[in-house]
Amino acid sequence: MTKTGTRRWHFISSRRVWASPLLRWAGSKRKLLPHLLASIPETFNRYVEPFAGSGCLFFALRPKHAVLGDINHELIDAYEVIRRHPRRVSRAVACLGTEKQTYYELRSADPTSLAAIDRAARFVYLNRHCFNGVYRINRAGAFNVPRGTRTGQVPTERQFYRCSVALRSAELRPVGYRDCLSDLCGGDFIYLDPPYASRRRNTFGEYGYDCFDEEQLPDLFSLLHLIDRIGATFLLSYCQHAAFAELPARWHKSTLTVRRHVAGFAHHRRTVRELLVSNCPLLHSQSPQK
Repeated sequence: MTKTGTRRWHFISSRRVWASPLLRWAGSKRKLLPHLLASIPETFNRYVEPFAGSGCLFFALRPKHAVLGDINHELIDAYEVIRRHPRRVSRAVACLGTEKQTYYELRSADPTSLAAIDRAARFVYLNRHCFNGVYRINRAGAFNVPRGTRTGQVPTERQFYRCSVALRSAELRPVGYRDCLSDLCGGDFIYLDPPYASRRRNTFGEYGYDCFDEEQLPDLFSLLHLIDRIGATFLLSYCQHAAFAELPARWHKSTLTVRRHVAGFAHHRRTVRELLVSNCPLLHSQSPQK
């Protein structure tokens, strides 16, 4: 590692993680967080994340200026309410039982009929207790993931509060990725973590219908070129895919091995190759492994 690279890694690795994400999310990059932190620029004007999900990197960084976008309106709505009323949402979630009946009663409730606090609490509760943090809806737009068995603990009130503090600096946009990136400027840092390519995803409603799919990779690549031309920095995390061979050789690419957890049985879970792409040097491969 060069002296510049050493200084940069020391700067980023010594930065304290502000908060862990409140939500479990299929495809979350929590295990990759040290690598992601080591691959961002030391300085940037604005943090932009158009596939927000659990916001793992955003909550770790707590950037001063940010845009979080996601096509999932319920997710963005929950973040809006948590930003304003973290303790009330936390207490509402804590009051709900862990019984199977409670889960399915909440799942069948129409979220639009609930007050804002209860609606956000429902979203967090279902997310924390559903199978593997999967978000999936049916054609009618109703959440239909079954209850899980190993869901862990609901976040503490302190975690809700710290996440709310981070969210105060963010503009929340319930839109698709292209609309979220419509006002990019030089000096922005954009982290993109779209759903993995799957021709079956829209059939089953995972991440919601009309979410990102394999056919949109060329459009995503054109946006990467635009980001590069305007003088912004991007970091993209995605599964290995043959289409990435078309990207410019001057861009930086690196592959990591990640254990995948979204499967019904442990023996179906496997390791996958995760690709990081950026228009600035990637230092994670030289960083300490923990």
